[in-house]
Amino acid sequence: MGDDPNFRLKAFSVIACVLGVFLVSFVAQRVYFWMRTRRRDDVDTTKVAPFIDFALLGLGVFVIWLAIESLLLAVVTTNMKTQPRDMQKIAEIEIGKLDRETDQTNLLFYPVDRAGRRQAEQRRPVLTSGDQFELQVEVLQWRGMWQWLGEGGYYQFVALGGLQTAGQPAAERTSLDAVEVPRGLGALIFLQTPVTWQVRQSCAEGDVYDILLDPQSQALIVRAHE
Repeated sequence: MGDDPNFRLKAFSVIACVLGVFLVSFVAQRVYFWMRTRRRDDVDTTKVAPFIDFALLGLGVFVIWLAIESLLLAVVTTNMKTQPRDMQKIAEIEIGKLDRETDQTNLLFYPVDRAGRRQAEQRRPVLTSGDQFELQVEVLQWRGMWQWLGEGGYYQFVALGGLQTAGQPAAERTSLDAVEVPRGLGALIFLQTPVTWQVRQSCAEGDVYDILLDPQSQALIVRAHE
């Protein structure tokens, strides 16, 4: 459970599916038995209660659908990172060479693990313009009644690039391979609407910046690496 932040969500999917199948099977069994015995005098025919049976059938179908939606959500969020409970570093950005002639800036983007160490295998080089960068992070929060399903919300890196200045063309931005978050009714039941947080920083060649996520103030924070 500790290694899988979606353990409770997956367990909920299985339990809900079993419950939904049971409700649908129960109603189907009642209707089947009634159809087989309604014309026989030697068998005590099951009394069909249309309102109750249809209500149980509808509830069963809804629970099965909810189980499928929660399982799909668990699959989609598998590669997302779980939000920390307190302010924590989530990435480092190293500023490479600034070419004044072409106005190009080389950035090196490093996600970090929970201990704050760079994950070198996930390094992303980013070439952009200007002497400022902008990092975009998409944040997902559970709706209040479903918070117990996860160990916190999720976040993922969306894009990193420069800033557009007046009279200049749009600055280049590099996608950081964010996954598409479901926008269907099922996802809206469990999660709030995704929000994109942004952080901007002027930079100079050789600088290294830590990017921190603060779930309490709902903001990204940038500070010089110590």
